[in-house]
Amino acid sequence: MTLFGAFTSAILPIVAIAAVGYVLGRATDVSVGPLNTVALNFFLPALVFHGIATTSLSGSAVVSLVVAVLAYALVIMALAYVAGRALDVPDSLLSGIVLASAFPNSGFVGIPLTSFVFGDLGKTTATLFLTTQSVLLYTLGVYVVSAGKDDAAGATSALREVFRLPLVYAVAAAAIVRLLGLTPPADGTFMTTVNTVGSASVPLMLTVVGIQLADVDLGHLRPTALPTALKLVVAPVVGAAIAIVIGFANPDVANIFVLECATPAAVTPLALTIAYSDGDPDTAFDTAEYMSTVIFVTTVLSVVVLTGLVAAIQSGFVF
Repeated sequence: MTLFGAFTSAILPIVAIAAVGYVLGRATDVSVGPLNTVALNFFLPALVFHGIATTSLSGSAVVSLVVAVLAYALVIMALAYVAGRALDVPDSLLSGIVLASAFPNSGFVGIPLTSFVFGDLGKTTATLFLTTQSVLLYTLGVYVVSAGKDDAAGATSALREVFRLPLVYAVAAAAIVRLLGLTPPADGTFMTTVNTVGSASVPLMLTVVGIQLADVDLGHLRPTALPTALKLVVAPVVGAAIAIVIGFANPDVANIFVLECATPAAVTPLALTIAYSDGDPDTAFDTAEYMSTVIFVTTVLSVVVLTGLVAAIQSGFVF
């Protein structure tokens, strides 16, 4: 598989749909908030439920994936923190760098990408990655942005968000019906409806990404070099190393895991950073602007990285 073939078959559809969202965001006053809410609370949980209820992944494969996601996040967070301290990054930006480097856009970019490359297995594995990451983000992630601040009540409130995530309940419901042998027929009305709703989440999520990027201020690109390098260069290498150490029984799951690790910085950490970190007046721009720029830069540059990875995978390379 050539780079051009990998780009046109897996990356170009993602770029094209996100580009439509970007144009909409620039040309209209469309609000991304309601679209994001609908995607996270309705379309994505449907995708998660259908994928897990019908997946061929074994219980041991799921456990291996969860362990891999946790190991990946912890290693990247540690590397980002050490690098930030070594480069004397301002405290107001350090938490943003740590979260941007460690939490990939495994949902709004990762799910469409793995769906195009691996089909249903890609969607299921990506949704499990996203769910594990979401729980970690609203626990350890909240601690990172709240560290050193007298905001215990706020942090506790944020931790409760784990139990407000529809993704968590979709996973639980799907696991229960599988364990009890109560999974509805795949061609029945219920599962067909759920599958239709879940499938619609892919173009919707990409459109939301495009609209979000349309609001980014690109006035400060140079300071994003550290998180960009960590996210697009170091993170895929760490993901590949973890996949090798874990030794996934299914090589496709290993490749999906590495692709998820290589996706650009996620948007959700930006919301946590805004809510729980204070801007430093000595910095040239505040943390929110910084995180937004990192998200934009890594999203654009990830096209090159992901194209290369997809080409390698489709050529038979296994991590």
